[in-house]
Amino acid sequence: MAFDDLGRSGARVVVLAHNLLAHRGSFAAVATRLAGRARVVNVDLRGHGDSRGTPRAFSTADLAADLAAVLDGIAARDAVVVGTSLGAAAAVELARTRPEQVGALVLIAANPYEASARDRLTFGALATILRTLGPGPVLAGVLAGLHAPDAAAEVRGATTAHLRAMDRRDMARAVRAWVARPALLDGLAGLRVPARVVVGGADSPALAAAGRVLADRLGVELRTVAGAGHTVQAERPAEVAAIVEDLLVEPGP
Repeated sequence: MAFDDLGRSGARVVVLAHNLLAHRGSFAAVATRLAGRARVVNVDLRGHGDSRGTPRAFSTADLAADLAAVLDGIAARDAVVVGTSLGAAAAVELARTRPEQVGALVLIAANPYEASARDRLTFGALATILRTLGPGPVLAGVLAGLHAPDAAAEVRGATTAHLRAMDRRDMARAVRAWVARPALLDGLAGLRVPARVVVGGADSPALAAAGRVLADRLGVELRTVAGAGHTVQAERPAEVAAIVEDLLVEPGP
């Protein structure tokens, strides 16, 4: 597992877990902003970025176990775990299975439902293309799913470079892990931690509606970041950092 460990030793830990086909660089500006207030652990999820070379298929439960191993390695408890989409699924699984490690959750662009039959077909086809041909034939569509149309050129460029550098097997396995994700709503039963639910204003309407369902289930206000696409942390790092800083002043569970 590759990760950056930044900020104040001895301070509360913030874990950053990116979305499908992204990498820890998408959270770099958020991490920099938070480093004066917290110890920030910015992770490349399995199969992404420098955590490349997966030996086998993996699941969101595996991703949660990876996050748990990182927290064990730095002897951290009561962390603020920030996850976007696939990272949010791993964050909820971590909170469910290792509650002592999670003191608060920030769920960004999270989908609380299992994949639909249509999604399984669509993402199954995507996984096959990525495994056999790489991202080239679907690059425009993947970028459209990850970023708002007017996202900064440097943000889109960093994502494009990362996608082109990813191992084809890693990409396919990551997509299949997303398709096989469990419903988040089931994992939230019994959780008693401060939480925030965040969506991008330029993300899909379906995810905005899903975010409202998730926020209602948690009993929190839905935060909409105007103009942001799916990878909110890369496009609006100041807003994401401010939401996390809010939680740093709240006590844990």
